[in-house]
Amino acid sequence: MSRPAIVYTSKYGSTRRYALALAERLGTPAVELSSFDASRRPDPLIVLAPVYATRIMGRRRIIRAIRSAPGRVALVVVALSPASDPGRGDLAAKLVAASHRVVTTFHLRGDLDPARLSWPDRVLMAALRRSLRRTPDAPAARMLLPARRLEQVDEAALEPVVAWASGPVAVDP
Repeated sequence: MSRPAIVYTSKYGSTRRYALALAERLGTPAVELSSFDASRRPDPLIVLAPVYATRIMGRRRIIRAIRSAPGRVALVVVALSPASDPGRGDLAAKLVAASHRVVTTFHLRGDLDPARLSWPDRVLMAALRRSLRRTPDAPAARMLLPARRLEQVDEAALEPVVAWASGPVAVDP
Protein backbone atom coordinates (compact mmCIF):
# COMPACT_ATOMS: atom_id res chain seq x y z
CA MET A 1 0.00 0.00 0.00
CA SER A 2 1.29 3.44 -0.87
CA ARG A 3 0.84 6.52 1.30
CA PRO A 4 -2.59 8.07 1.27
CA ALA A 5 -3.12 11.13 -0.88
CA ILE A 6 -5.16 14.07 0.30
CA VAL A 7 -6.41 16.20 -2.55
CA TYR A 8 -8.59 19.26 -2.14
CA THR A 9 -10.15 22.24 -3.80
CA SER A 10 -11.19 25.29 -1.80
CA LYS A 11 -12.56 28.73 -2.52
CA TYR A 12 -12.74 30.48 0.85
CA GLY A 13 -10.58 28.26 3.04
CA SER A 14 -12.77 25.86 5.05
CA THR A 15 -11.98 22.86 2.86
CA ARG A 16 -8.29 23.78 2.83
CA ARG A 17 -8.29 23.91 6.65
CA TYR A 18 -9.80 20.44 6.83
CA ALA A 19 -7.36 19.10 4.23
CA LEU A 20 -4.31 20.45 6.06
CA ALA A 21 -5.57 19.13 9.41
CA LEU A 22 -6.23 15.71 7.88
CA ALA A 23 -2.81 15.69 6.24
CA GLU A 24 -1.17 16.44 9.56
CA ARG A 25 -3.03 13.59 11.26
CA LEU A 26 -2.17 11.10 8.52
CA GLY A 27 1.44 12.28 8.07
CA THR A 28 1.09 13.02 4.37
CA PRO A 29 0.91 16.26 2.39
CA ALA A 30 -2.33 17.82 1.19
CA VAL A 31 -2.25 18.76 -2.48
CA GLU A 32 -4.51 21.10 -4.42
CA LEU A 33 -6.61 19.22 -6.93
CA SER A 34 -5.23 21.31 -9.80
CA SER A 35 -1.71 19.97 -9.16
CA PHE A 36 -2.58 16.37 -8.26
CA ASP A 37 -0.36 13.79 -9.97
CA ALA A 38 -2.51 10.70 -10.54
CA SER A 39 0.50 8.67 -11.69
CA ARG A 40 1.51 8.38 -8.03
CA ARG A 41 -1.33 5.86 -7.67
CA PRO A 42 -2.19 6.60 -4.03
CA ASP A 43 -4.16 4.21 -1.87
CA PRO A 44 -6.29 5.48 -0.29
CA LEU A 45 -7.23 8.68 -2.10
CA ILE A 46 -9.15 11.26 -0.05
CA VAL A 47 -10.72 14.12 -2.00
CA LEU A 48 -12.09 17.14 -0.11
CA ALA A 49 -14.38 19.50 -2.00
CA PRO A 50 -16.71 22.35 -1.10
CA VAL A 51 -20.30 22.87 -2.17
CA TYR A 52 -21.04 26.25 -3.78
CA ALA A 53 -24.40 27.29 -5.16
CA THR A 54 -25.76 23.73 -5.35
CA ARG A 55 -22.71 22.17 -6.99
CA ILE A 56 -19.49 20.55 -5.87
CA MET A 57 -16.50 22.66 -6.88
CA GLY A 58 -14.01 20.95 -9.22
CA ARG A 59 -16.40 18.19 -10.25
CA ARG A 60 -14.64 17.15 -13.49
CA ARG A 61 -11.20 17.02 -11.92
CA ILE A 62 -12.57 15.15 -8.93
CA ILE A 63 -14.09 12.51 -11.20
CA ARG A 64 -10.78 12.11 -13.06
CA ALA A 65 -8.87 11.80 -9.78
CA ILE A 66 -11.32 9.22 -8.42
CA ARG A 67 -11.17 7.17 -11.62
CA SER A 68 -7.35 7.17 -11.53
CA ALA A 69 -7.08 5.81 -8.00
CA PRO A 70 -6.17 2.12 -7.84
CA GLY A 71 -7.64 1.47 -4.39
CA ARG A 72 -10.00 2.94 -1.84
CA VAL A 73 -11.43 6.41 -2.38
CA ALA A 74 -13.23 8.82 -0.08
CA LEU A 75 -15.02 12.04 -0.93
CA VAL A 76 -15.31 14.62 1.86
CA VAL A 77 -17.97 17.23 1.05
CA VAL A 78 -17.75 20.55 2.93
CA ALA A 79 -20.78 22.85 3.03
CA LEU A 80 -22.66 25.28 5.25
CA SER A 81 -25.65 23.00 5.56
CA PRO A 82 -25.76 20.12 8.04
CA ALA A 83 -24.79 16.65 6.89
CA SER A 84 -28.45 15.64 7.12
CA ASP A 85 -29.36 18.07 4.30
CA PRO A 86 -30.64 15.79 1.51
CA GLY A 87 -29.24 18.10 -1.18
CA ARG A 88 -25.68 17.45 -0.03
CA GLY A 89 -26.14 13.71 -0.23
CA ASP A 90 -27.72 14.00 -3.67
CA LEU A 91 -24.77 16.04 -4.97
CA ALA A 92 -22.25 13.57 -3.59
CA ALA A 93 -24.22 10.60 -4.93
CA LYS A 94 -24.36 12.11 -8.43
CA LEU A 95 -20.64 12.77 -8.43
CA VAL A 96 -19.88 9.26 -7.19
CA ALA A 97 -22.21 7.74 -9.80
CA ALA A 98 -20.42 9.69 -12.54
CA SER A 99 -17.08 8.25 -11.38
CA HIS A 100 -18.32 4.63 -11.76
CA ARG A 101 -16.42 3.72 -8.58
CA VAL A 102 -17.23 2.72 -5.05
CA VAL A 103 -16.54 5.86 -3.00
CA THR A 104 -17.01 6.40 0.73
CA THR A 105 -18.49 9.82 1.43
CA PHE A 106 -18.22 12.07 4.46
CA HIS A 107 -19.93 15.40 5.13
CA LEU A 108 -18.40 18.28 7.11
CA ARG A 109 -19.59 21.80 7.92
CA GLY A 110 -17.77 24.84 6.55
CA ASP A 111 -17.45 28.46 7.62
CA LEU A 112 -19.02 31.53 6.04
CA ASP A 113 -17.43 34.95 6.26
CA PRO A 114 -19.66 37.45 4.40
CA ALA A 115 -16.80 39.98 4.36
CA ARG A 116 -14.65 37.61 2.25
CA LEU A 117 -17.24 36.80 -0.41
CA SER A 118 -16.49 37.73 -4.00
CA TRP A 119 -18.84 40.15 -5.73
CA PRO A 120 -20.80 37.41 -7.59
CA ASP A 121 -21.11 35.40 -4.37
CA ARG A 122 -22.38 38.47 -2.51
CA VAL A 123 -25.08 38.89 -5.17
CA LEU A 124 -26.07 35.21 -4.84
CA MET A 125 -26.12 35.48 -1.04
CA ALA A 126 -28.33 38.59 -1.21
CA ALA A 127 -30.79 36.74 -3.45
CA LEU A 128 -30.78 33.77 -1.09
CA ARG A 129 -31.42 36.00 1.90
CA ARG A 130 -34.37 37.67 0.10
CA SER A 131 -35.83 34.22 -0.54
CA LEU A 132 -35.25 33.11 3.05
CA ARG A 133 -37.12 36.12 4.46
CA ARG A 134 -40.33 34.35 3.41
CA THR A 135 -39.52 31.50 5.82
CA PRO A 136 -37.68 33.17 8.73
CA ASP A 137 -38.16 30.20 11.07
CA ALA A 138 -36.53 27.68 8.72
CA PRO A 139 -33.09 26.47 9.86
CA ALA A 140 -31.38 27.95 6.79
CA ALA A 141 -33.05 31.31 7.39
CA ARG A 142 -32.02 31.38 11.05
CA MET A 143 -28.46 30.61 9.98
CA LEU A 144 -28.10 32.95 6.97
CA LEU A 145 -30.42 35.92 7.47
CA PRO A 146 -28.08 37.61 9.96
CA ALA A 147 -25.12 38.74 7.82
CA ARG A 148 -22.52 37.54 10.30
CA ARG A 149 -19.57 35.18 10.24
CA LEU A 150 -20.45 31.53 10.80
CA GLU A 151 -17.67 29.42 12.25
CA GLN A 152 -18.54 25.78 11.78
CA VAL A 153 -15.21 24.13 10.92
CA ASP A 154 -14.64 21.44 13.52
CA GLU A 155 -11.43 19.48 13.03
CA ALA A 156 -12.67 16.83 15.47
CA ALA A 157 -15.24 15.94 12.79
CA LEU A 158 -12.34 14.49 10.79
CA GLU A 159 -12.05 11.49 13.14
CA PRO A 160 -14.25 9.19 10.98
CA VAL A 161 -12.16 10.11 7.93
CA VAL A 162 -8.93 9.37 9.81
CA ALA A 163 -10.35 6.04 11.00
CA TRP A 164 -11.41 5.15 7.45
CA ALA A 165 -7.98 6.07 6.01
CA SER A 166 -6.17 4.14 8.73
CA GLY A 167 -8.45 1.13 8.48
CA PRO A 168 -7.84 -2.14 6.70
CA VAL A 169 -7.50 -2.17 2.95
CA ALA A 170 -10.46 -3.82 1.27
CA VAL A 171 -9.45 -6.63 -1.05
CA ASP A 172 -11.65 -7.33 -4.06
CA PRO A 173 -12.55 -11.00 -4.49
